[in-house]
Amino acid sequence: MNDEHDPIRDQLRAARPSGQDDADPDVRAAREASAADAELQEMLRREREADAAIGRALRSVEPPADLEARLLTAMRAARAQITPPPDLEAQVIEAVRTNRDRETLAPEVASHWSRRQWFGAAAAAIAAVCAGGALWWQRQSRMPMAFLTARLTTIASEGVTLSLMSMDKQAIAAWLRTAGAPRSAHLFPKLDALGRKGCHLYDIDGHPVSLECLVLANMSVVHCFTTPSSGLRDAPPTSRPASVRTEDGFTVASWSHADQTIVLVSEESAAIVQALVS
Repeated sequence: MNDEHDPIRDQLRAARPSGQDDADPDVRAAREASAADAELQEMLRREREADAAIGRALRSVEPPADLEARLLTAMRAARAQITPPPDLEAQVIEAVRTNRDRETLAPEVASHWSRRQWFGAAAAAIAAVCAGGALWWQRQSRMPMAFLTARLTTIASEGVTLSLMSMDKQAIAAWLRTAGAPRSAHLFPKLDALGRKGCHLYDIDGHPVSLECLVLANMSVVHCFTTPSSGLRDAPPTSRPASVRTEDGFTVASWSHADQTIVLVSEESAAIVQALVS
């Protein structure tokens, strides 16, 4: 058995030994295709046994008593973007050095202390990198603007949901406020002057997105979506005017005001939408 890329082998390696993935069509197909491959089956059996042995060994290790507290502290610091304590690096180095010294001076207990010290060093290392990694994770967890726009045009195409159907502008504003929905404090005058049809609050992959349905004089509907700019990876800069373009058969306009990003989705022409956001 060589180490070259093998889709069937990789699929079987990724499947959980508990059998929870057996209903997956790809896993099932891989199992059927490899049923007669004795060499592959033996390799997988040895790997599962090795993994199980590692799991048993880890379960037998008693982690440091303060491990949970140290991890929670690191997580809180990362969320708050706080710089880790200045002596944290020294703590990691000391933990590793102490472990090495113990192995040298007392080989008979090296295995026991190696595991315990590994957990201590791992906890300190996690704390050391957590704050720096928090900024990277925060950027990666933001939703790309293009992805959000694609989801919103899909919603408009399939038909929007309205939790409140009302022509009363104030009633819609009150509903969105009560629901804690994002809402721009400013819409372009011509846009804000349109009649209302209703509103809703969506959750798109954990991002709150409010909807106000606006009605043109010809009874055509304009969908006005709003979401916090902080949740987007590349939100339109507040210094730029609204961008109007055609996407997936819809006219789409997007802009940012203060801390909110607004996406307008309409079946009207670009000229009509441009007039509303100018």
